[in-house]
Amino acid sequence: MNKNISLLALMNDDSIKLSKSDQKLVEIIHADPNSVIHQSIASLAKLAEVSEPTVNRFCHKLNCDGYPDFKLKLAQEISSSGRLFVENMDRDDDSVMVIEKVLASIHTSVQSLANTIDPRVLNDAADRIVKCKSVNFFGMGASSSVALDAQHKFFRFGMPAIAHTDFINQRMICSMLSSDDVAVFISYTGRTDAMVQNAILAHQSNACILGITMRGSPLASQCNYVLNAITAEDTDLFTPMTSRIIHLAVIDMLATTVALKLGSSVEENIKSIKKNLAPTRI
Repeated sequence: MNKNISLLALMNDDSIKLSKSDQKLVEIIHADPNSVIHQSIASLAKLAEVSEPTVNRFCHKLNCDGYPDFKLKLAQEISSSGRLFVENMDRDDDSVMVIEKVLASIHTSVQSLANTIDPRVLNDAADRIVKCKSVNFFGMGASSSVALDAQHKFFRFGMPAIAHTDFINQRMICSMLSSDDVAVFISYTGRTDAMVQNAILAHQSNACILGITMRGSPLASQCNYVLNAITAEDTDLFTPMTSRIIHLAVIDMLATTVALKLGSSVEENIKSIKKNLAPTRI
């Protein structure tokens, strides 16, 4: 077990064998970690509808010496003291250290995807996209750029692929989806109410819903498939950086898997695009 990984990220690491009761605790902690650090073990156990010994065992699985140690480490993790845009960044770091820490943060986060992305879910989600009538990517805020990147990749496969980044437009689109459509919701926390509400609409329209988000989140509960994309970055404290990068990596994984399933038709599309783009180059 990597003792340096954050608690919030570790809770979603597939290398940690968590029970159904543990998952209840994870959902509550991720939803409001600030409240948890002020709760007694009895209060948290009651809220999650589990026993106090279950809470203690959960803490030990996270390499904590019981619940008090867990609360202390969690409080330190979500504290903004001495932290800027990257984990362990200090206010007096020079540019050399900034480069080193930013790249180290990116490397660690991308590498963690190997433990959090389930290959079977990736494959099954790609199968649904190959057979769909259209694939729609939904992202808001920082996730908007990821949705637009997905559109750029997927439309080249010869399938209708559209990114939707406006809340009202998203609601209209979700209302018109059908069982032949795939809706991909991109959200790091999975707790943005607007995204969850639109996913519910898409679900009511019988669309196949794929979430690129945190497993156990409110958004994930509305999804047919969840690609568990997490990082140690605390998006509640500052503008996310590595969270966007790992989402872009997941989009690449999904696009590549779909391209392999489509076969030679994709190659012809790419050749045609490159041929028509050639005259635009200097």
